[in-house]
Amino acid sequence: MTQPLQFTIPIIPKAQARARHGRTKAGFSVTYKSAQQNKAEENLCALLLPHRPESPLEGPLVLCVTACLPIPRSWSKKRQQAAAEHTELPTGKPDLDNLVKHMMDCMTAVGFWRDDRQLVRLLAFKTYDQTPGWQVELSQAKW
Repeated sequence: MTQPLQFTIPIIPKAQARARHGRTKAGFSVTYKSAQQNKAEENLCALLLPHRPESPLEGPLVLCVTACLPIPRSWSKKRQQAAAEHTELPTGKPDLDNLVKHMMDCMTAVGFWRDDRQLVRLLAFKTYDQTPGWQVELSQAKW
């Protein structure tokens, strides 16, 4: 890959949810993902598929992602304008690290790289935008 992969995914960014724990009827402990989490992963993976490289990328990689969250409609016009101009930033939930974890897990599942251990640099942003979605750039690491 000589040129960075750059693309936008038009989906409201979701955070990676914590694993759920329970017991089977036989009394064994099980760990599972919620149905909501599975559906969010399926949706994101489907939108990532057209952008994946022909084969998983090799070597050290750099990932830059921006999670563009929807501007709450319940806010005043003034506050909505501040969010649209990026002078008001999302400091509440979802957490940035959980948003990035969700994207990275889906990119791994779809086959952008062999393992997310290949990522040597990560740049992540969380902002509001009138068009929610993910902005993604993936490139080979150059020092």
